[in-house]
Amino acid sequence: MKIVSLIPSATEIISALNLYDNLVGVSHECDYPKKALKLPKLTTSRIKTKQVSLKIDYDIREILEQSLSVYEVKSNLLKKLDPDVIITQSQCSVCAVSLKDVEKCLGDFIDKKPVLIDLKPNTFEDVLKDIKLVGKKLDKEEESNFLVKNIKKEINKIKAKTLNSKIKNVLCIEWIEPIMTAGNWIPQLVKFAGGKSVLAKSGKNSNFIKLEDINFQEVDIVIFMPCGFDINRSKKEIFKSNIDYFNVLKDKKKFLVDGNKYFNRPGPDILESTRILAEIIHPDIFPANQNIRRWVSL
Repeated sequence: MKIVSLIPSATEIISALNLYDNLVGVSHECDYPKKALKLPKLTTSRIKTKQVSLKIDYDIREILEQSLSVYEVKSNLLKKLDPDVIITQSQCSVCAVSLKDVEKCLGDFIDKKPVLIDLKPNTFEDVLKDIKLVGKKLDKEEESNFLVKNIKKEINKIKAKTLNSKIKNVLCIEWIEPIMTAGNWIPQLVKFAGGKSVLAKSGKNSNFIKLEDINFQEVDIVIFMPCGFDINRSKKEIFKSNIDYFNVLKDKKKFLVDGNKYFNRPGPDILESTRILAEIIHPDIFPANQNIRRWVSL
């Protein structure tokens, strides 16, 4: 069975289910496990990602206004690899190649049509359902059920430890300029870790907001988790931003997390994401494992 994964979270799910050796191609964003970097890249982005946040946002808006896709699938390479299974998503056209892009590309196939697995998580429960869906489709149902069961068990332990703790209001920022609050499954993870997400609701898309619409008196903690950025990149973006975050948040506890690895990918690392949040929100309960790969104080 030859598998193509067009989203990083699916590549990580495949690896967790011990199916990595079946992968024949991945997206240009798939970087874990590290050996995935050596696999054929089946996608490209029309966005220059080394630009500042504001310019990236501008370019994305311009592309979408023209009814174009942010990403392109290399149809000739896909045809050459001849996969049995393709995993993609329909949750966000900005985050990764969409199901629509893949279906259009498959019009080039003459012979067999590969099985398409569409992941579309909006909540924590959806993430777990997608893990089980992949397991079921790829004859790894027992392994996926075990993985999901373990994630639930460990998160329940975290919830139990914070049960009687003071709930802290947490503002999770998913894009630096313009400001976007982190929605979808993030508010639930914050709740599991003993916090309450500010200006974002579980199951709802992440939204852009204006600085003046944030009531900072209600915010205890601010966590930067920009989509696609690691900690070093996020720190540079904050300094480059036209928003004076250091002045605006001078009295607030501020943190940077690796958004790319732990908060923008709805896969097995959703457990580690919750652990990171718990360490930040309740350092009195959870031993802090602060480092440049997980989270740091700003």
